[in-house]
Amino acid sequence: MSLYTSSQFAAASATGTDWRDTSKAVLEKLEEVRTDGHQFNFGFLYITDHLADDAQSILNLFKSVLGIDHWSGCVGIAICTNGQAIIDEPAISAMIGTFNENDFCSFPSIINNVNGAKTTLSPWMKDHQPMLILTHGDPSGEYDIPSTVEDLYDFTNGFVIGGLSSSRKDHVQFSDTQQMGGFSGCAFSHEVTVASTLSQGCTHIGEEHTVTKTEDGLILEIDGKRATEVFENDLRLMAIKKIDRDPNDILLDSDDIPDEFKSLFQGEVHAAIPVQGSDQRDYMVRQINHFDQDTGAIGITEHLQNGSRLLFVKRDSETVQADLSRSLISLRERIIQQEGVFEPKGALYISCIARISERLENKEKCEVKLIEEIIGDVPLTGFYASGEINNSRLYSFTGILILFL
Repeated sequence: MSLYTSSQFAAASATGTDWRDTSKAVLEKLEEVRTDGHQFNFGFLYITDHLADDAQSILNLFKSVLGIDHWSGCVGIAICTNGQAIIDEPAISAMIGTFNENDFCSFPSIINNVNGAKTTLSPWMKDHQPMLILTHGDPSGEYDIPSTVEDLYDFTNGFVIGGLSSSRKDHVQFSDTQQMGGFSGCAFSHEVTVASTLSQGCTHIGEEHTVTKTEDGLILEIDGKRATEVFENDLRLMAIKKIDRDPNDILLDSDDIPDEFKSLFQGEVHAAIPVQGSDQRDYMVRQINHFDQDTGAIGITEHLQNGSRLLFVKRDSETVQADLSRSLISLRERIIQQEGVFEPKGALYISCIARISERLENKEKCEVKLIEEIIGDVPLTGFYASGEINNSRLYSFTGILILFL
């Protein structure tokens, strides 16, 4: 596979039959630039879960061959590289870079509290103000993930960003050494200039609502009405708006259902929690995991209280592509406005594993290919997560791009 380089980073990836030949293919590419006078001292490393059992061997080999001690990354069911997402085969995607040695500090795995991170980061933070906190987390542990992320923000006051590993085997992380469980990562100082964007890939199918009655973690009433009634009414209004026809007029047990109505519900419908105070109408998507017509109750993968705001959203491949394009163009324009030029040196992309199955993810028009078309041939690495973290919040179904400027 191709090697992508800039003045600060180099990225390469490969697939193979096992960890040895896959590692060898990536390292041979990266060795091509290491002889050009670059003083690389940091690496980002992502491996598919086919290689999870060999994670320690891979990390040891990359350290030894490249002479780089500092690494950050994790395992994913799918990983990404320039213009391509790789899934269901042994694969490695890596990007090496050059930073001032004082501008970053890795921290080991933390669970439920940030004491482990404090031990490592506190001495560094005496002289450096954290700006970006890149984190990789284990989704399988019995700990409060949102609270741990919030605690990390409270301690560092940095922009916490990253994702939860996805794996059918061990949830391995890399933070200089191999880590298991909790959150690990790296803090970057204000001297490291970055810009990021988050793409939701969903469309509102109604207005914001207020949760007015909850019980045992279920939402019983929304806006004073049965929760299922409000949800179904939003779907009906979406149908009327999209196809100018009320679905109540269609006999659902008929074989003669219009094609435009069938296609209307291709995709997925989810609940979403608006982020209060956001000037971007930001929201966190949550799955609907309970629906009871008899009681009128709805359950989502988030515990809401009376008075909480809620809306419903629809996700499909067209929306994913349109929103990603919009967010990338907006990011490029923002950087040009702030920096005067658009010359990113390296990129990290963290996307939801659910987005890998979208129709967008094909060889001709994959998600990462769209990034390459809009952002350019910037060295890139990343992975597909089981939960994405942006600005200290846990998201689902999103794509997060980080650019090093």
